Amino acid sequence: MSPNPVNNMRKYPRHKVLKGGKLVSSDMNTLVDVRIRDLSAKGARVIVAASVQIPEKFNFLIVAEDLLYPAVAKWRVGDILGIEFTGEARSSLLRKLQ
Repeated sequence: MSPNPVNNMRKYPRHKVLKGGKLVSSDMNTLVDVRIRDLSAKGARVIVAASVQIPEKFNFLIVAEDLLYPAVAKWRVGDILGIEFTGEARSSLLRKLQ
């Protein structure tokens, strides 16, 4: 089986993962649970309920790492969502509140 040429052309390689994540509204009032399937330095592919409306801009939380990235949705097919990080990660401070 030959490697996927599309993945070889990516600027930032994707890594398959199975982690919990959350889409957090910019005002920090709304959370949407997602499952992270692929992760790279500049984005992610996640599974989210097809019925959920995704805002134009949001924050993306990787729960296990307590990292919050500013992000935008780049594409969506059914329950699969492609996310691009638009800035650097910062601590979400959730662990400090627990």
